[in-house]
Amino acid sequence: VEDLSVQLNNTRLQQEELETLQEMYQLDQSYMNYETTGARVIGRGASNWFDTFTIDKGSDDGIREDMNVIAGGGLVGIVTDVQATYSVVRTVINDTTNISGMTNTSWDHCIVSGSLSSMTESNTVRFSDLEDTQNAVSVGDAIVTSNISEKYVEGLFIGYVSEVEQNSNNLTKTGTIVTPVDFQHLKNVLV
Repeated sequence: VEDLSVQLNNTRLQQEELETLQEMYQLDQSYMNYETTGARVIGRGASNWFDTFTIDKGSDDGIREDMNVIAGGGLVGIVTDVQATYSVVRTVINDTTNISGMTNTSWDHCIVSGSLSSMTESNTVRFSDLEDTQNAVSVGDAIVTSNISEKYVEGLFIGYVSEVEQNSNNLTKTGTIVTPVDFQHLKNVLV
């Protein structure tokens, strides 16, 4: 019985690994125009969320600072520190993160800002400075990295608009974005 229990646990682990690799392959196929490298998460920052984490690839593997990191169907973050055998990634939910984003409907630009408190309360990140003069942006619209971003590749999926409101200046809008990435259970990413 003990041997069968060990075999069953090993089979479950292998099945989980296979499912993870299939998911990573499908994500890689979504971004075929970019050269990607798979990496495993080997450590995380001090919080319960993966606002920063360490991956098992570094400069020896061709990783450089400011490379984009994706997983779970969307943007995870950016490489901020590279050593020979490992690298540190700052995620989109980190309080210091600001990303130039745009909607996929009107191509209006906005600033996507990380917020651990927003992520903890409602599983969202914030956006601001959206100039939606045509009132074309609504709940459910996708936000992607913009064409004017200095560090992020254009068109990486960030998430869906979950809330949008007009600012008091009547010129811009703010709101929240639901990200497809599970920031509490990251295991594998693509760089």
